[in-house]
Amino acid sequence: MIEIPGILGEIVEKRLATIEQAKKKKSLAELRTISENSSVPLSLQRTIASKSGISLIAEMKRSSPSAGSLDPDLDPGHRASLYCDAGAAAISVLTEPDYFSGSIDDLAAVSIIARSSRVPVLRKDFIVDEYQIHEARAAGADCILLIIACLDPKQYADLFTVSTSMGMDVIVEVFDEPELDTALTEVDPNILGINNRNLKTLETSLSVFETLSKRIPEDRIRVAESGMKNSTDVERMGYAGAKAVLVGESLMKAGIDVSELAQAMAAVEIG
Repeated sequence: MIEIPGILGEIVEKRLATIEQAKKKKSLAELRTISENSSVPLSLQRTIASKSGISLIAEMKRSSPSAGSLDPDLDPGHRASLYCDAGAAAISVLTEPDYFSGSIDDLAAVSIIARSSRVPVLRKDFIVDEYQIHEARAAGADCILLIIACLDPKQYADLFTVSTSMGMDVIVEVFDEPELDTALTEVDPNILGINNRNLKTLETSLSVFETLSKRIPEDRIRVAESGMKNSTDVERMGYAGAKAVLVGESLMKAGIDVSELAQAMAAVEIG
């Protein structure tokens, strides 16, 4: 493992401990058997590529270190129905328990609803162990997120290979040029996510995507993550090269207007 500073390091350290606890309840071998016998994953890549406008990856989470409590009484299945009906291209489920109050059970509940609408489900977590990938697939996830800031190059390559060998798409998340260089050098990812939020300081700026997007090859799908509050922000990311946006906090704060906001974001066309 690499040394990870700030709150991101704290999250990863805690995550490693909870993974070891989970392994005592269900072994990797057991999970692998379940995941290998699960239904074929839906393709996030094909879903995004087939849409003429900007694809909305709508996220759900009960809390976050940057925003505090968002929806402690979240009903994942109901929220998934709202997102699907609003036109979300995919649904992201935060499954990290200690800082985001999520669980793998949330993902399983979402998967049941989303699959009926042919909407891919992303496991959003701090994935540092193969166990989490099989756990995700066993619960119905179609794709995962790998955060370069959490992983050394070998870990990244190994986890990417495990995921893609199972037919799962991977969003590879970066924040700066060195991370992007690692992402493109170690493997050949089709989907690159640029996080506008610095995970080490939690500061957010849409200019991060605008700057870094220019360095990503044109044939890759670019996903803008974090910081978008409305359809105008989504449009801004689209003009900077985003084919998809991942939005969580704004949707979670929207209250009764969540369907209207999600629909507006999902309807953005560029050009």
